[in-house]
Amino acid sequence: MGLLEKASLAFYIMDREGHLLHANGRFLDCLGTTVDGLADFDMEHLRHDLPSEEAREWFRRAFDRPGDVSEVGLWLRADGTTLPVRMAVVGFHTEVGDRLLGWGRDHSEEKLVLDRLKESAEHQRHLAEGIYALSLTRSREEVFQVLMGRAGAILPGLHWFIGHIGPGEAQRLGAMSGVAPAIRERVSAAVQQLGSPLAGTGFSKEIHDHRRLCFVADAAASAELVPLELAESHRLKSLLGVPLLFEGHITGVLFGLGFQDEAFPIPRESQFAILQNLARIAALALDRIQAEARLEVSASLARNLAAAVKDLAGATREDDLVSTLFRWAAQLAPLQEWWFNRFDAGEGVSSTQYWTAGLRVFGSEEEIRRPVAVNRSPLLEAMYLQHRSIHIPRCESHPDLPDSDLWPFRTFVGLPMVHEGEVLGCLGGASFGPQGHVSISDDQFGALESLAEAAGLVMNRVHARSALEAQETRFRLLFEQSPDPILLLAGGAIVDANAAASELFGLDRSEMAGCLMCALCPECQADGMPSTEGCQAHMEAALSGVHQRFEWTFLCANGRVALCQVNLTRLDHGNQPILHAIVRDMTAQRQAEAERAALERQLFQAQKMESLGVLAGGIAHDFNNLLMGVLGHAGLALEQLSPLHPAKRNLEAIQKAGQRAADLTRQMLAYSGRGQFVVRPLDLTAQVAEMLHLLEVSIPKSVLLNLDLHKGLPAISADATQIQQVIMNLVINAAEAIGEASGAITLSTGAQRLDTADLERMMMGGQVAPGLFVYLQVQDTGCGMDADTVSRIFEPFFTTKFTGRGLGLSAIMGIVRGHQGALEVDSVVGQGTAFKVFFPAQALAAETAALPGLDVPVQLGQGMILVVDDDETVRAVARQALEWKGFQVVEAADGRVAVDLVQEHGGAIGLVLLDMTMPHLGGEGAYMEMRSLQPELKVILSSGYNEAEALSRFQGKGLRGFLQKPYGPRDLISKVLKALED
Repeated sequence: MGLLEKASLAFYIMDREGHLLHANGRFLDCLGTTVDGLADFDMEHLRHDLPSEEAREWFRRAFDRPGDVSEVGLWLRADGTTLPVRMAVVGFHTEVGDRLLGWGRDHSEEKLVLDRLKESAEHQRHLAEGIYALSLTRSREEVFQVLMGRAGAILPGLHWFIGHIGPGEAQRLGAMSGVAPAIRERVSAAVQQLGSPLAGTGFSKEIHDHRRLCFVADAAASAELVPLELAESHRLKSLLGVPLLFEGHITGVLFGLGFQDEAFPIPRESQFAILQNLARIAALALDRIQAEARLEVSASLARNLAAAVKDLAGATREDDLVSTLFRWAAQLAPLQEWWFNRFDAGEGVSSTQYWTAGLRVFGSEEEIRRPVAVNRSPLLEAMYLQHRSIHIPRCESHPDLPDSDLWPFRTFVGLPMVHEGEVLGCLGGASFGPQGHVSISDDQFGALESLAEAAGLVMNRVHARSALEAQETRFRLLFEQSPDPILLLAGGAIVDANAAASELFGLDRSEMAGCLMCALCPECQADGMPSTEGCQAHMEAALSGVHQRFEWTFLCANGRVALCQVNLTRLDHGNQPILHAIVRDMTAQRQAEAERAALERQLFQAQKMESLGVLAGGIAHDFNNLLMGVLGHAGLALEQLSPLHPAKRNLEAIQKAGQRAADLTRQMLAYSGRGQFVVRPLDLTAQVAEMLHLLEVSIPKSVLLNLDLHKGLPAISADATQIQQVIMNLVINAAEAIGEASGAITLSTGAQRLDTADLERMMMGGQVAPGLFVYLQVQDTGCGMDADTVSRIFEPFFTTKFTGRGLGLSAIMGIVRGHQGALEVDSVVGQGTAFKVFFPAQALAAETAALPGLDVPVQLGQGMILVVDDDETVRAVARQALEWKGFQVVEAADGRVAVDLVQEHGGAIGLVLLDMTMPHLGGEGAYMEMRSLQPELKVILSSGYNEAEALSRFQGKGLRGFLQKPYGPRDLISKVLKALED
């Protein structure tokens, strides 16, 4: 045992129950205990890295396993700390029982060395991978991303971002990059204040002045490095700044922030060294990227300059040259505005001739064009007299800029355009006012100088060519720019033609050269004269000295026939006479005159029909009031007569005749556009039959109206008024096609099943579903139409007649389309036309109009009702019907009297029956005034016009109902009782 006591290893002996029987001094030192304290330790203390049961199982296996077991584990010391130990155990048998010999060696220093080596290897890996990644970057953003990613891996406890350093601003930070979105709100507040508060502090000097890394472990305790208020306001704990340094120039700073509520281990020097190395490599990468960008810019400038010179060389006019010059100048240097000044050496002034559109924001055209004396400005003298190019990066402090009080220059360039020692002009460019300063590199300015030099060379050539062409241009000016076609004829053939002639005839000048004039004409003129004879006669007369002015028809290359006025004059050119022909195209003018006359006729007809519509509406309105007396009194009499009274049949006949008159009134209202529009099941044959009388009086007596109407047809779902309009319009159109001659119109109805092929062959029907249809056919024996006319008859405003009725066929197409119908037209010139309109058949039975009566009992009413109508007959019928049912009635002949009665009787009036149109005060005005006196007053509106038109003025104003004139007593009583119940 003496050897165990002196050994450097920690030895112990343990029994199978885990009791420590003996240990040497090294073991006691490792556990931090004494011999007396061994009893406090067991198996769990010697394998503290394992759960309790696994620790005991580990020792039990050692007793039964031959050989020794060696592992690294943790011993739990007496003070509660742990100690890493490389340990081994071996079991053996003794006379007193099984024993376990264990020994161990302190593994702390070995682990520390291994951890350091591992950490160093990890740092070297970060450095190697960071250098490789930075070498692959192609933009500043990629450099920052790689640098911050590696920094976060080396010191993961800090929040990283990059601070930009502007040129010449070594103590001031610019924009920040790379702030992580997850902590942006918290970090941004601190980041935004890093620039100014840190300027001049110890932290800033370490980075900017001494060009080295600076780390502040506790910002609140380092006031000499970080302002205390900055640390406290943002709860900063740690602050690290690593300069991105290359060749003594700082291009940015890598920042790391730690906050007081975050745990962060103090970095080691090795980590700082890795960060500094990565920052230097990042600065090198940034410099490389900038150098590559400069090389690319230089190459791009060279390519653009070569392309610009090529474009300039192709210019043949000064304005094209200057436009090209402006375009390429803007590509070579990013100035917003450009202009070209022409220099007058004799006057010694410079004046602006061309400029970009944006220059007008800073000055009017007069101010831009105003000449400027060159000898009054040293800068202008340098450009125009000394031929020097000028570049002023910041114009605010430059004393030589002309008109600086007028023009808010920021950055300016002036480039004289010189050729053979003569200044032709100057290319100017600048940024103004809010556009700010523009950075222009030396390479860009050099490219602008080369561009201006090339432009001067091309401009001199353009001016020389212009001078040579000026004389010829003056001679050909009238010929070429004449808006009228001009032909020069020699021997009857065309020797020259201007552009207008080429456009008129649709031929190139080369095609017209040598062509005889008669070859451009139809075979005969409008008067029947052969074109060849007419041409010869006019040319012979002109050659004899007689000026010829005549109308002539030409045949253009595209087939268009042009009616022209020709002025033919002789010109003497050398020994050969030439005929000068001015041709003025009169086709459009004559066409316009004809169209204007037709439009005037159509307008007159439309106005006439509108007047007739207004007249029809007015007659229908007044007739409705008369019918009110007829139908109303007849209804009241029928109610009061015994069913066996001999006069009952006569009264019923009067009522039926009145109802037919009311139907006729509704047709007149529909014609005036004020009828009701209600879709219901209709019998098409019955609709035609009801209109026979109206149709017969609408066509001339020389036209016979034949009928082929089939009864028992399926019903159609349609608006009766619109169907009547279709029937009337087709019949009138057929009568007009027959004209004043004798003829016949045949009206047919029937049913026919149509498939998809049938519908697609029709003029209108391709979108209609196949099935059973009820048709109306109107066939006439009139003049008929050709295919071109048939294709246009449904166009709005198209007509083949000099007069019309204003009810165009386009209205029929709209009605048929609105009823999901189809339409077929068959016409032969000289034989007549057949219009066949198809409407989808319905399963419902057609509705029949019921005569109004009082055969259904109605309950008696009570209360006061005010009847307001300007027609005495209407008031009388309403009074008798209402009084007969127990109501008290007061009357008013106009709206003003009605308002006075409401004010007089107050709440006693239970309901008002109000007419729409009255003198003094109309229905709408009376309604508003009555409701202002009695807000809860119940009002029924009555009118002969359609309900939609009548109610459009009362939308949302609380009407209790509408009663269409003419109405019977039963309709009135039902409507009143319903309104009083609501």
